[in-house]
Amino acid sequence: MATSVLCISVPKICGKTNNMADGAVSEASPRHFLILNNVQKNKNIKNMLVSASAFGVKEVFVVGQKKFDLQEQEPFLRSLSCQVTRLATLKDCRAHCLERGIRIVGVEILHDAKSIAECPFSGDAAFIMGNEGSGMNAAQVAICDDFVYIPQYGGGTASLNVTVAASIILQSFALWAKLPVAQTAAME
Repeated sequence: MATSVLCISVPKICGKTNNMADGAVSEASPRHFLILNNVQKNKNIKNMLVSASAFGVKEVFVVGQKKFDLQEQEPFLRSLSCQVTRLATLKDCRAHCLERGIRIVGVEILHDAKSIAECPFSGDAAFIMGNEGSGMNAAQVAICDDFVYIPQYGGGTASLNVTVAASIILQSFALWAKLPVAQTAAME
């Protein structure tokens, strides 16, 4: 069965530099990706895409999610600073990540999950979030190499909103990877 991949490549909104003396971005910096699958609400998909763009994600893999039409969303997608790629199945996504040396990290509270407070990251990683109501399903868990969770300090909830959780994970990876801070219009 042939894999169908639809990519929408968008230009970077701002040139990124880091604190290196020559102002060049280090090619050795780990990259992070986001996998969107089994998300109920298009609003959550769009919000996670905005967070991915804000936190330096290189590419978002939209797996399945037929109700989220990439061509219909093209004006919105062009406003992002990350590429968006549609993959038909989780199996296709797993193969795509393996070919590119990307580890898949599930965000779920499981017995073998590591706290993001311990900075358990290594190399390139694609993060996959669970469903808003039921968390990660068996097919999502099956494609993961590792699992992380967000520790809570106040209690009161079993889980965070999926967009909030994705934002925390993506920002934590960006800090760990020492990604350069982008200039925003408010900073200029």
